[in-house]
Amino acid sequence: MTDQLVRKKLTIQDIARISGLSTATVDRVLNNRPGVKESTRARVAKAIKQGGPEVQPQLSRKIAFVIDAGSSFIEIISHSLERIKADFPHITFTFDSVLNCERDQQAFCTMLKTRIADSDGVVIVSREDMLINSEVREAAGKNVPVVCLTSDMPHSAAYIGVDEVSVGANAALFMGRMIKQKSAKVVFVASSTYRAQEEREMGFRRVMRGEFPNLSVIEKINSNDESDGTYKIIREFLAQNPDVAGIYNLAGGNRGIARALQEAGLTGKTIFIGHELTEHTQKLLEQGGMDIVFAHDMDREVTGSIEAIEKFLRGVKSERSYYPSLIYTRYSRF
Repeated sequence: MTDQLVRKKLTIQDIARISGLSTATVDRVLNNRPGVKESTRARVAKAIKQGGPEVQPQLSRKIAFVIDAGSSFIEIISHSLERIKADFPHITFTFDSVLNCERDQQAFCTMLKTRIADSDGVVIVSREDMLINSEVREAAGKNVPVVCLTSDMPHSAAYIGVDEVSVGANAALFMGRMIKQKSAKVVFVASSTYRAQEEREMGFRRVMRGEFPNLSVIEKINSNDESDGTYKIIREFLAQNPDVAGIYNLAGGNRGIARALQEAGLTGKTIFIGHELTEHTQKLLEQGGMDIVFAHDMDREVTGSIEAIEKFLRGVKSERSYYPSLIYTRYSRF
């Protein structure tokens, strides 16, 4: 099959476009990897046969990224898009972002409405509220796909990300196993009404309640996803609760939590689990400031979001797509 690919000068993107499959699936077929259905292999073979020199040029598209998140997560998505956008030369991308601690609801909604009006599709990261949900619903009525990246909401054309309930459950499993005390307090930190964070909390509480009844989840701390603000909140909390055995940060601001733990003399004593691998969280892992970091394979998820919009525009509905969550410790190969 690979010989056919070379002879007819098709790219993986060409075959994916013709077959309606993802580039990852096409890659698995072309490299004869296991676990691929025969019907899928047949679709790839048919696409190669239909393609060749007669492949029609792809239609020009415009896809907008509209992101409401913390600064670290915005950078992760932005850098990922920069790395993979060369794979989609027929697409013009726009990228708008707002720090969630500074977001004006009406202004963000207006920006989203503008991007929906002048784009073929939108990739969004946003908390849920009535105004945003309404805009996403209206976009669906106009056949403009809005794909939710990492955090879903009603009326989206597709969800691309990890199973956040599972991630929260795994965080609880690790923490419950790592805490040595027979009875101890655990706290978790959240920021805004992102469905992703609510799902992480659901999974975390479920496992804590079912498997570690000796551990008490004492409080939910609301942060602003930024290090300085989170540091102040956690510093004050630890001053009143120095016996906390574990902190699970569902949100951003990991450096702030690590700093507060260090100043309280709790580094290495209080289990600290958080999200997103950055240069800062990698350093915290290596130096013992964090114990476990859950992360997204963001290049893959951004690619999946773009492909979901492409499929929708070809009349192929996308399903809720779960990608593996990545787990890092100090011993990971970064």
